[in-house]
Amino acid sequence: MRRRDFITTTAVATSGLIVPWVHVASRDRGVEERAQVHVALIGIGYQGRILLNAARQIPELRFRALCDIWDYARNFGQKYLARYGQEVNTYTDFREMLDRETSLDAVLIATPDFAHAPQAIHCLEKGLHVYLEPMIAHTLSDIQSVIRAVSGSGKLLQVGYQRRSNLRYRHVLERLLNEAHLAGTLAAVQTQWAQEAADLRGWPQRYTMTEEQLRPFGYDNMNQFRNWMWYPQYCGGPFCAFVSQQLDICNWFLGTHPQSVMASGGNEHDRDRPHMDTVMSIFEYPAGPGLLRASCNMFTTTSAGGIRQYERFSGTQASLQISENPRWTQIGREANADDWEPWIRKQYLIQPEIQAADEAEDDAIDVQVSGELEMYQLPPLQQNARCAPHLANFLAAIRGEEDLRCPVDAAYPSQVAAFKAIDAAQQKRTIAIEPAADLTPGCGSDSRPSPSHSSWATTERTEDTEDKTK
Repeated sequence: MRRRDFITTTAVATSGLIVPWVHVASRDRGVEERAQVHVALIGIGYQGRILLNAARQIPELRFRALCDIWDYARNFGQKYLARYGQEVNTYTDFREMLDRETSLDAVLIATPDFAHAPQAIHCLEKGLHVYLEPMIAHTLSDIQSVIRAVSGSGKLLQVGYQRRSNLRYRHVLERLLNEAHLAGTLAAVQTQWAQEAADLRGWPQRYTMTEEQLRPFGYDNMNQFRNWMWYPQYCGGPFCAFVSQQLDICNWFLGTHPQSVMASGGNEHDRDRPHMDTVMSIFEYPAGPGLLRASCNMFTTTSAGGIRQYERFSGTQASLQISENPRWTQIGREANADDWEPWIRKQYLIQPEIQAADEAEDDAIDVQVSGELEMYQLPPLQQNARCAPHLANFLAAIRGEEDLRCPVDAAYPSQVAAFKAIDAAQQKRTIAIEPAADLTPGCGSDSRPSPSHSSWATTERTEDTEDKTK
């Protein structure tokens, strides 16, 4: 029996998350020594470094290899892990790494979107589990190729929508919305992704790669390599990269997917960049006999007064604004809401503060003053570093102790919706999202990723537009 098959029979390591209502399964709670899961990382850019840091907090995950086409990134990753007693081999070509590292159980992929399909498919064909940063792939046909590869491999693929493992998001959905019904009837959703306008990413000049070095991996120059998110040949753009994560929250919380989208967008900060930096979109979700509308907006201007990203679910009795940043989370109780005291006693919420509406000036005309609004916060919930709970769920799923929180078919609808929003903004019209044609995995082109992709190794996956070369 191969080691990577043997470990599925061992007991799961808990993620270290302690919340009364969180269930962590274990087949053998008496096992003290947990079998290590050997992993490799492809892509050691900004998001790859976040994965390195998060995985380091899970002792059972041990790195055996790193892969990146840039020696600057490889050197960073190797030195970082060495500080924590993990010696690894490094590679430029992911295929060479997979051929030589025969003890691997899983691979983490944090590369640009255009490289995801060939890398993920090759890992699955090698019998490895995959943790894949979104988007799943660069095009819908490539996404569907990945889905088919997963279904035919018998292996797991976790999409890195880490909010699905975030205790605060799970608390809002499972306790406040589903159990307590604090919002009443949901009427609308708003999401925002705001980021400061920034110059293109730079790089240490002594680590510049030549055009000859870059061309086999799909890049014409160092600027494309460092700023791939702004080029259509490499990804769907910042809206797909960022707002698809919030669309995933909408789909998850609402239990369905949108049926149409209208959008407007453009290059408001830098007109020389091929991808849009500002997109405002409205998705229509089925809701009983009517519709629920979700406005999902991305701005590349400022930090929006410091409140960069959030998802707000507004109902007839409350508005629940949730974010990965606790400071941007707030829950407002309307005056007509049912009594919340039972939920405060259960510690689902902390005690409110009364926020009085400002009185209008005497000479103000036609100003309506709302009543007092009770503002609540979530209780403290133990949470490890950003991706750690999602990686811990991936580990537990490999061992057969938990289900994946974001398998590829769960992530697929939000990615379709993101692509459709870009189409709607470009065509300046409302676009239908047809479940049978758009949201059924494997329904599209039967093509595999282009053979020219096979030599793509890796570069970095970013979460913002800042220059993070240090």
